[in-house]
Amino acid sequence: MPNARKFLAAVGAALLLLPGFAAADRWDVRREIAEGNREIRQERREAVREIANADSPWEARREIREANREIRHERREARREVRREVNQAYWGW
Repeated sequence: MPNARKFLAAVGAALLLLPGFAAADRWDVRREIAEGNREIRQERREAVREIANADSPWEARREIREANREIRHERREARREVRREVNQAYWGW
């Protein structure tokens, strides 16, 4: 959870520092943040399940690497979605 808090803090700071963010639709941005966090939690749950079902230490290490890769991917995607939502609200697309 500390990483989720860091993510939210970084997103919040970026949103506050944007000039003209007052025009952005904050509810859509919050929805995207919540959706990203949900997907990250889901990936973590899947990772725990896969690691628990691993038959060997080698397979467990492979599952850990794969889980970390998927979580990083979800974080990048969440940042992209939030950025896209802010841009859409700012520019009025």
